Amino acid sequence: MTEKTTAVGGELNESDVSAGTERKVATCAAARDLITSLLQRCTKDTSLARGDAHLAVTELISNAIRHGGGLTGFRADLSPDASRLRLQVEDADSRPPRTPADTDRFEPGGRGWDIVRRLADTCAVTVLPGAGKRITVTFAL
Repeated sequence: MTEKTTAVGGELNESDVSAGTERKVATCAAARDLITSLLQRCTKDTSLARGDAHLAVTELISNAIRHGGGLTGFRADLSPDASRLRLQVEDADSRPPRTPADTDRFEPGGRGWDIVRRLADTCAVTVLPGAGKRITVTFAL
């Protein structure tokens, strides 16, 4: 089975990213720490992108744990010119994230994916071979 990607925003290109960090993370806090460490390599002010990336990764990882059958992978890296941050979160569920249209507007929850899409410059959902999905988001720095 091949990977199926649905993108929202701009184009995602594997050649646009440099070697990054692929560590086993189990919590939102560990992912945020990894993002902070990675962004410290940049010479420009990344505080706005860091805040957006922290909120987005918190939503993505908590949703993977709560709704996606568990977090199965996480990766963060910078583009070679350090102009973009890319985050990838994988979970065990092949279903796409819920949108606000899929939820009762009077019930709590169900808005995390909309928040992520508004914060990130690009978003893509890739159905993985076998089972699961990878959500890839990028942020301009």
